[in-house]
Amino acid sequence: MLTDVRTRHTSTWDESLKPIGEGTFDKEPFEEWWARNQSRLANLDQLVAEQWVYRHWRHSPFAHLPLERMTCREEEWITERILRDIDWGLPEWDDDPEFNHGVFHGKDSEPGRSMDATDTWNIPPVVLGAPGGLLTDTGERPERHYWLVEGRQRRRYLHALASRCEGAGRPDAVHKIIIVRIGGEPTLP
Repeated sequence: MLTDVRTRHTSTWDESLKPIGEGTFDKEPFEEWWARNQSRLANLDQLVAEQWVYRHWRHSPFAHLPLERMTCREEEWITERILRDIDWGLPEWDDDPEFNHGVFHGKDSEPGRSMDATDTWNIPPVVLGAPGGLLTDTGERPERHYWLVEGRQRRRYLHALASRCEGAGRPDAVHKIIIVRIGGEPTLP
């Protein structure tokens, strides 16, 4: 069965998970939100809860995925596999790697700061694993099994570094990612 990653969805996330003050300058700190919701989202890695659910809330195009049925696991992948196997729906962002390099390289902000200093990112991106393939905005993709849910800037800079074969972009450089999938689905390839 194809996992739907098209961008036109209504959120199915429970409104009670919404961070207090969402959309304002008074949004509650993650620690308070997590203390209130951790037991309901115990199946999610804390980083997934913070980087995807809390941080993006319903602005995520993936707010239709069933949080309560998701499972998580951290894996280490090399640059070459990340860029080859993880789709993200924004291939045009790869058209000008030199521009992207200039946006992030040597900056005192993420993802450049960590990736320049350590040859990897500071927070693993969240990747949806879809054993049955993907239904994307461009059609059915049964042969594709991974979709970037959170971490577009990190992925964008990784591609820019890979175009130069430097630092984190070396083909064999190792990076952590967190794979989420809907529980009970078959094993991923």
